[in-house]
Amino acid sequence: MNGNNLLLDTNIVLYLLNGEETLIPLLEEKNLFLSFITQLELLVNCKLKSDELLKIKQFISECTVIDITPVD
Repeated sequence: MNGNNLLLDTNIVLYLLNGEETLIPLLEEKNLFLSFITQLELLVNCKLKSDELLKIKQFISECTVIDITPVD
């Protein structure tokens, strides 16, 4: 990954979605990536309300999700 690409972990995404504005300038004009594991962690919280789940799905749709790659 180069300086324009950022791989976000679950905590950073949750901070963002909960309104942590100090992160916004760091992410502007960046290509955002999530690992498949981060995507799962965000989506499997059974306590999510429907509006929260929609917010998470919208955020994920704006990122590139990196799948698990098998080892040769």
